[in-house]
Amino acid sequence: MEDLSTRWKKLSLSEFEENRVALNIERKKRDFILAGNFFTRRSLNVEAVAKTFRPLWRTKRGFNVTVGGENILLFAFELEVDAERVIQGEPWAFDRHLVVFEKFEGYVPIHTLGFKTTAFWVQIHNLPFPLQTVETAFSIGETMGRVIKPKDLEEMLGPNFLRVRVVIDISKPLCRGRKIYWDKDNEGWAAFMYERLPNICYWCGSISHDDKDCSLWLRSKGTLTVSEQQFGPWIRAPLFNPAKKSFVEVKGYEAVNTGVAGDVAAVRITSDAWASHGFP
Repeated sequence: MEDLSTRWKKLSLSEFEENRVALNIERKKRDFILAGNFFTRRSLNVEAVAKTFRPLWRTKRGFNVTVGGENILLFAFELEVDAERVIQGEPWAFDRHLVVFEKFEGYVPIHTLGFKTTAFWVQIHNLPFPLQTVETAFSIGETMGRVIKPKDLEEMLGPNFLRVRVVIDISKPLCRGRKIYWDKDNEGWAAFMYERLPNICYWCGSISHDDKDCSLWLRSKGTLTVSEQQFGPWIRAPLFNPAKKSFVEVKGYEAVNTGVAGDVAAVRITSDAWASHGFP
């Protein structure tokens, strides 16, 4: 359907329609608004949504929820910090379906919001141990999207795998991994697993719909078999607790007495790796 906000520009307006009406905007305390797009075909119950997210977000102050369109809700927060925490806590899901949030200023049509990206922690498995470094995580992560630097670089180190937080384009299938090589005679496969992954289509890898709504499945008229699925439960990462350390630096006695770093020093963590990619 043609957009109502632009259709008038193509019309020949009458004298009465040309008369502009001056509107007074009521000045009140500022709200910080997030628009949320719910990738589900089910109708939304505003009360159920609010009850679901309230204990998850644990906001300092209140927020209200308003219908903004088909499967779009507007969340108005009293405090900017509460809205920022929601963005930083991505990805979010409701009834296991993806919810994508964008900041909304209120003076632009909601349909102009893209709702095309959300951030995931991606685990990178199957790497040789010498390659399990922050530098490797960033190098692989930036091929997927914009990498978000964590406050603590140790969050990028799991037990025998790496983690990287990446802004993912949800209009494309999820990446299952990357072919890698470390010299001309050695190559391998870095397998990706996604933390807190909502519903995903195992036919095409989209997280904006599930199996039964996939065009590949619908066109096949039920002839496709599970063995032909290009994705599976293996793309879901197991629960990971970043508070449980998987890396500890132990300094030698000489380092304690002289201030010289011991040779166990963080081979897996280097601040230079981030500086070389433009991070402070």
